[in-house]
Amino acid sequence: MSTLLVIQAYSKDKNAHLDRLNQHFITSYQQAHPKDRIISHDLTKDDTPILNSQMLMALRKKQHQKPLSSFEQKLLCEHDDWLSDFMLADKYLFVAPIQQQFLPAELKQYLDLIISSLAELSPHKKALHLQATNRTYHRSLKYFWDTYRHKHNLGNKYLQKLLSFHGLKNFTTLHIEGLANCCTSCDLSLKHCQKQLTKIANAF
Repeated sequence: MSTLLVIQAYSKDKNAHLDRLNQHFITSYQQAHPKDRIISHDLTKDDTPILNSQMLMALRKKQHQKPLSSFEQKLLCEHDDWLSDFMLADKYLFVAPIQQQFLPAELKQYLDLIISSLAELSPHKKALHLQATNRTYHRSLKYFWDTYRHKHNLGNKYLQKLLSFHGLKNFTTLHIEGLANCCTSCDLSLKHCQKQLTKIANAF
C-alpha cells in the first residue's frame, strides 16, 4: 500500500475548473489504487506553520539540544506533523495555478517549511504537478508572448528543481491552460485534460 499526499494551493471559488480536474484525478487514482491511502492538505485553509525567525530559532535550539520554551515546543510539534506527512508519502500531487509567473504564496511557504528539515528523498518517490492558467503557455508557441510566457513559467521549474535536488527525479507536469477561453474551447480543454489525468492516475 502506498500513500498519496495531495497538496492544494488554490481557492475553489476562483479555480472551479482546476478543482474539477483535481477531483477527477483523485477519483481515478482511487479506482486504480483502491488500497492506497490519500492525505490532503488545503494550504488556503489549513494553518500551515511559517518558517519565520521564531521557527528557525526553535529548529536551531533543537539541533544543538538546547532547552525549548513551551511555545517553541508547540512550533516544533506542528512542524514535525507537516514534515512527517511529507516524508511518509510515496507520491505527491501538487495542484496550483500560476501566480505572478511563479507558485502561489501558500505553496512557496509550505515548501520553505518542509525543505528546511528535509532529508534525502527516496528515488522511488514520484510527483505530479497540476498547474493551471487562464492563458496559454505551452501548447502554442506561435506568437512572441506565448514564447515569452513559456520561458518565464518559473514556478514549475522551481518545484521540479527543488525536488530533484533532494533526490526525487520522477516528476510529471500537466499544464492546464486556456481556461479563460470561450466555453466550447474551455470544455474541450477540460475533457482533454481529464483523459490525460485518467491515464496518469492509472500508472501513478
